[in-house]
Amino acid sequence: MSDFQSFRDAVLEDDDLQEQVISIVNTATSNGSGMGDGIATLAKTHGFTITSDEVYAHQDFLGQDGDLTDFELELISGGQGTDQGC
Repeated sequence: MSDFQSFRDAVLEDDDLQEQVISIVNTATSNGSGMGDGIATLAKTHGFTITSDEVYAHQDFLGQDGDLTDFELELISGGQGTDQGC
């Protein structure tokens, strides 16, 4: 298993990591850059070796295992949560 896949699995199992990833994605979206470096740095602090290029190469990881997880749904919705009414 690649370090990217191992890191993805770790994120899907850890609420704190999920919050950190969402924060990085939201900040990068606001700034227009920095997502790859931010996620690669986060991964490194947790013992995984991935590059910014790998992050961008795997942007389509959402739903890789079939259905989207709650975390993946939150990423798609821009961190707004999935239980808000219209």
